[in-house]
Amino acid sequence: MYQEFSVPAPIVSGCGAISILGERVKGMGCKKALLVCEKGIEDAGIILKAIESLEASGIAYAIYNGVVADPPDSIVDEAGDIAKKEGVDCIVGIGGGSSLDTAKATAILITNPGPARKYICAPPVAVDTKVPLILIPTTAGTGSECTTVAIISLPDLNVKWSVFVNVTLSIVDPELMLTVPKSVTATTGMDAFAHAAEGMTTILTNPHSDLFAAAAIEKITRNLPVCCEEPNNIEARSELALAASWGGLCINTPIVHVGHALADALSCNLHTPHGQNCALALPEAMTIIAPVVPERMRVIAMSMGIALRGGETGEELGALVADGIRSLMRRIGIKSLKEMGYSRDQIISFAPEVVSNVLSTLCPAKIDEEAAKKLLAAVYDNY
Repeated sequence: MYQEFSVPAPIVSGCGAISILGERVKGMGCKKALLVCEKGIEDAGIILKAIESLEASGIAYAIYNGVVADPPDSIVDEAGDIAKKEGVDCIVGIGGGSSLDTAKATAILITNPGPARKYICAPPVAVDTKVPLILIPTTAGTGSECTTVAIISLPDLNVKWSVFVNVTLSIVDPELMLTVPKSVTATTGMDAFAHAAEGMTTILTNPHSDLFAAAAIEKITRNLPVCCEEPNNIEARSELALAASWGGLCINTPIVHVGHALADALSCNLHTPHGQNCALALPEAMTIIAPVVPERMRVIAMSMGIALRGGETGEELGALVADGIRSLMRRIGIKSLKEMGYSRDQIISFAPEVVSNVLSTLCPAKIDEEAAKKLLAAVYDNY
């Protein structure tokens, strides 16, 4: 049996890396870029560094700042209309995962007819996009800069579906992350943790991904609390940014599983942050799969720095990992569903959506409606 592992695009990382944007865009033969971002990124002045670099290389630009969390297909259509009206020949996504996903999906509409929802499917399809696409994260979490997948909401169907596109370049500059609020640092960091832990326990495991996953878990466990407690610690921010990118790389081939299916159900119904939902779901996802993949759970435990005596059963390893994740969540201030005012029955009612999510089929443990109800109840009860 053979396996394949690919990296979507070159990754330039390090403090000040955004300064290369203009010269790289120019080197691609492009003359005008569309900057895709949330309004908050523009208001915070983060986008100015990108603009300065583009202007220094003589690259014209337009801005689309209408990105929202869990971006719906209508947002992609708006960005696509602006891209065509402005005559851009390059897309630059800058911001959190929502901005990067919107930029990815917008790239489709430059050379393909809309609307965007024609390309957003479950399971996802790949579109051979032609326009250069550069991704610049401002949070250390989604790893979207290192994946080809764009996750877009279809509100009328109450689902989050996907599409695969081509990525040209990723620029990871931890200096852009220094002003990220603690709550966002915490939730996006846990999203990266979930990518790594689920990526190495899916039925589609890949030995190359395993290396990135284990290393990402180690860096996140050490550096995420520091970033929350010392937001200006550039060394910790740099390590966390690297871990988030590795988390993205490790799910490029294997993809995630039931933890993200649980998180998607919470996101679609509660509209709470994706990373927070991934955090809440992760301990229970690890618990249910631990007996099936005990050796992989042992690697996760060791990467987290959990002391092991040797000879632990899968169930014991799952409990240790789940408790360790919950301890990390408490330290960085992740709120429980109870604290947010949701009822147990409300959460359990999302079980059909968990079962119907294609990601659940990638879980090494069988996920039927009974299992989904137990998982959702545990998400509510155990944290």
